[in-house]
Amino acid sequence: MSTPLSPTRAPAAAAPRGRAVVLAAVLVLGATAGCTSPRSTPDAAASSSASSSGSTRDGAASAGDRPSDGSAAPDPAATGASEGSSEKAPASEILPSAAPGPSGLSVPPPPGPSLTGPLPATGNANGAVVKGFPTTVVPVPESITVVSSSVSASGDRLQVGLQASSDAAPADVQAAYVAALSAAGFTVGDSPALPGSTATSFTRGPDGLVLTVRERIGGGTELSVAGTLTTAG
Repeated sequence: MSTPLSPTRAPAAAAPRGRAVVLAAVLVLGATAGCTSPRSTPDAAASSSASSSGSTRDGAASAGDRPSDGSAAPDPAATGASEGSSEKAPASEILPSAAPGPSGLSVPPPPGPSLTGPLPATGNANGAVVKGFPTTVVPVPESITVVSSSVSASGDRLQVGLQASSDAAPADVQAAYVAALSAAGFTVGDSPALPGSTATSFTRGPDGLVLTVRERIGGGTELSVAGTLTTAG
């Protein structure tokens, strides 16, 4: 007769078997985790390396664009806008107006009459200077030979005329009259003349004279002075 098994020992045998199953499951999961982890590590490393390389390249490019003196690199967009504005500036440029003259300074009045006092009586003379001829305004050098002279008064105006000759060349006679009349305040200019003659105009305010010179036959100069002078009374 066999001895029956005790019902209390069966669970004890089952317990070690259950623990073995759990341990085996844990080992399997651990092995699976170990196999998975090495594959993900290279991917993460590659991603980290790519990110680091990209950051390095961006930093190098940024450093290359930055001036060597440490100042900030100019913004291309801002530079383009600035150059565009500079190129368009001359089109809208407004020229400055002329500066006003100094304040407190009055414009000098135009020159007045060349003569003062009453005018001489109308007259003429041959071979001499007529009485009343304004030699203080119209030069009559001693080196010239007077052929004729005349004066004619009307109101505050005096017409004068002089015919003479000189041993000097026409250019020298002209230069002498230009020097004397310009020193008296007359403005010198050119005047129409006949062929072979040279005429010079002299103006001062309301007064005007014309000198005409031409070469004299045999040498020297034939000259004439004609014009109108006014008096201040």
